[in-house]
Amino acid sequence: MNFSFFYKESFPEGNIVLPQYDYFISAFDACERTSKIYEKIDSKFKIWLVFPHYHIAEEELPDTESYTSVEFKEDDYFQDFFATKNFQEQDKICIDITGFIKPHLIFLIKYLVTIIGVKKIEFLYTEPHRYLNADETKFSGFIDDIRPIEGCNSIDINTNTENDVLIISAGYDDNLIAKVCQEKNSCKNKFYILGFPSLQPDMYQESRLKVHKIKESTGDIKLLFAPAYDPFITAETLGEIIALCPNYTNIYISPLATKSHALGFVLYYLWNLDKPINIIYPYSNFYSAKNAIGIKKTWKYTLEFP
Repeated sequence: MNFSFFYKESFPEGNIVLPQYDYFISAFDACERTSKIYEKIDSKFKIWLVFPHYHIAEEELPDTESYTSVEFKEDDYFQDFFATKNFQEQDKICIDITGFIKPHLIFLIKYLVTIIGVKKIEFLYTEPHRYLNADETKFSGFIDDIRPIEGCNSIDINTNTENDVLIISAGYDDNLIAKVCQEKNSCKNKFYILGFPSLQPDMYQESRLKVHKIKESTGDIKLLFAPAYDPFITAETLGEIIALCPNYTNIYISPLATKSHALGFVLYYLWNLDKPINIIYPYSNFYSAKNAIGIKKTWKYTLEFP
């Protein structure tokens, strides 16, 4: 599969022009870049997902259709959501990934593709003008656990681990990167994918500094690059890395950078379910809302699935 042929386009300052959808799903994070896009979408059914991890005050929640659950774990969170929605494989679905928590996004995509049978989904991601505290922005709190995203672990774990592979898309949070590396310290082959070109001019340099900062605890790790805004080149890069390790035993991939990189990870995973791939993530019950300012550009990605 050549993922570089997949389609993407961008719209400046949120000036999006899109067709009507059957379902539009967005995650509420109390940021302008999600609420403004939500208002512009024409869909037969539109819904906000409200994640308990954001700890948003009740008076700040949207007054339009929303789905709320007190469950933090991704499969538990979505249990009632899918029970009350009649998704069909032919539905035209658009998901704004901007405010999503990554494990929940990946779980939702896998469910729609492997359980409902959806073959094509359009995704939106809106870049902010800047993050509230630049490279010091904290996106998550205390890490409770590092584990595979529900439903995204290999059916057959190879007991031979001598050629295990770890691939991390590395972003701002050096603490997350270090914890995943320590959890999978036994992996013989370790790689970072850095976002270059980055979403903003200073982001690439800041990510390099973060990676360098934790080098003592993680050891030497090979660096590769994929545009921070391009899930398709990210998926291609994943394939290139795995091709460098033809004798792999288990493969662990961890999307810690942009949401667009996370899309690329789940896209590659769903096209390669025959490989022993596990999507792992450092879990927290706290994520920061209201951490982005302004609307710079909105990307639309059209993903097709097997």
